[in-house]
Amino acid sequence: MNLIQLLAQQLESVKSSARQVGFATTLTLLVTACATQQQQTYDAGVLKARARAHSDLGSVYLQQRNLEVALDEFSIATKIDPTFAMAYNGLGMVHAALSQDALAEMNFKQAIQIEPNNSEAHNNFGNFLCSRGRADESIKEFMAAVKNPLYSTPAMAYTNAGVCSLRKQDTRNAEVYFQRALQLEPLFHSAAYQLALIQFNRNDVVSAKNTLQNAMLSRPGPELLWLSVRIARLLGNRDDESSYALELRRQYPDSEQAKLLQSGN
Repeated sequence: MNLIQLLAQQLESVKSSARQVGFATTLTLLVTACATQQQQTYDAGVLKARARAHSDLGSVYLQQRNLEVALDEFSIATKIDPTFAMAYNGLGMVHAALSQDALAEMNFKQAIQIEPNNSEAHNNFGNFLCSRGRADESIKEFMAAVKNPLYSTPAMAYTNAGVCSLRKQDTRNAEVYFQRALQLEPLFHSAAYQLALIQFNRNDVVSAKNTLQNAMLSRPGPELLWLSVRIARLLGNRDDESSYALELRRQYPDSEQAKLLQSGN
C-alpha cells in the first residue's frame, strides 16, 4: 500500500468516525429537545389547571357577591397564566359589578382577544354593554356568541339580544331573537315570556297562549303564571284562569304578581 492509499484510508476512517459522532450528537439533541418540549407542555398544563382552579373559585365568590375575594381569585389566575381567557372574563364581570366600567371593558376585550370564539365572554360583554345603554354594540357581541357551534347555551344569547332590542324599541328584531331562542330550547322560560308579552301587548292573545304552552309544562315562575292568567281572562277561559291564579297564589304568595292578582287586577 503506497502513501496515497494509506492517507485515503485514514481519511475515510476519520469521516466514518465523524459521521457516527455526528449521528450520536444529533440523536442526543433530538431526545433532549423532545424531553424539553414535553416538560414545557406539562408545565403549561399545570399552570392552566392552577389558573382554572382560581378562576372557578372566583366564579363561586362572584355568585355569592363576595366581590373582593372574587377579584383576588381572578387576578391570581391571570398572574399564573396570562393566556387564560376566562380569568379576564371573570375580572370583567367583577369590575362591571363594581361600576368600574373602563376596567370591565378592558378585561372583556382581553378575554375575547385571547379566545375570539369564547362565546361566554362575548355574551357577558354583551350584557355589560346592554346595561350601559350600548344596545347596538351589545347585539353584535350576542351574535358573535351564537356563531360558535360549540356554545352550549345559544338560546340565552338570543334572548339577551331580544331583551336589548326591546330597550331600543326594536320590537320586530326582538321578536325574531326570542323565536330563535325558542327554536333551540322550547322550554326556555325567559324567551317564552318575552315573546308572549309582545304578542299579548299587540292583542294577539292566541299566539301568546301558544307561545307559553311549552314553558308552562316546566315549573312556570310568577311572571309566566300571571301572564297566563291575563291571557285566559281575555280568551274567556275561566277554568284556565282559575287554575293559573290558584297556582300563582300557592307557589308564589309573596310575589308582586300574586299581589296584583289579590288587588283584583
